[in-house]
Amino acid sequence: MEQDKEIRETLEIHTQSIQGLVDNQLMLAAQVQVLQAALATVLLHHADRATLLRTFKGYMKISKESTPQLSRHMEALEGGMLALLGQGTEPER
Repeated sequence: MEQDKEIRETLEIHTQSIQGLVDNQLMLAAQVQVLQAALATVLLHHADRATLLRTFKGYMKISKESTPQLSRHMEALEGGMLALLGQGTEPER
């Protein structure tokens, strides 16, 4: 009986912890979405997107090299940013 009570209490604590993690993940996802929308707005109206594109590529290379465990996850997001910055539409040099 006492052991069942301890198991139920432990289960309740873990359930609350998991729910807290889920809530935090949703808050972070919402923050990212808002920041992406704000960034897209700024980037779409920037006068020198070609320079931003080159700079962004450099920073992304450094980011992926310094955090290889996140590199795969960054690539899809990077693709969206590259499109927003006009990759493939920049003038020839």
